[in-house]
Amino acid sequence: YMRATPARSLVKSLIAEGAVVEILGESVNGNKTWWVHRDNLPLLQQAAAGDLQAARTTFLAPFDSLFWAGDRDQKLWGFNQLLECYKPADQRVYGYFSFPILHKDRLVGRFDPRLDRQSGVLYLNALYLEPGIAPDDELVAGVANAMRDFLVWHGATDLKIEKSEPAVFAEKLIRAL
Repeated sequence: YMRATPARSLVKSLIAEGAVVEILGESVNGNKTWWVHRDNLPLLQQAAAGDLQAARTTFLAPFDSLFWAGDRDQKLWGFNQLLECYKPADQRVYGYFSFPILHKDRLVGRFDPRLDRQSGVLYLNALYLEPGIAPDDELVAGVANAMRDFLVWHGATDLKIEKSEPAVFAEKLIRAL
């Protein structure tokens, strides 16, 4: 979080130095001036030309800045990231800390993990796919690759899925691991 007033003078000096470039682009609320580091312009041009294709699957943290701006996730992706850790358990829809699943350029699902450090088991209290998303082979393989990394990062040696919607997604994911 940066306060706007001190940031304005910093941005102006970066623009004057040529390190940052002003561009006009679309936002969920119409056209807007954006600032881009000059080194990222080729990447931005690739994306604008349609030459940049998302190819990976990864998990986003519940507090990812992608979800900070109110309903932007709903406007851009038709996905509503709910931060439910502050709700009573019986009022939660997806779980205490649900991690969104980003598959290529789409938010396709979410899961609520819990690590038992003593046993090394990572439990998915719940695993959900968004409505209309099918657990095809490509999606399952992508989630399996990301889940392997997630397991290693957390020092987990096993995965157990307690609930899955659809149920076949859990079955396919366990087989793919």
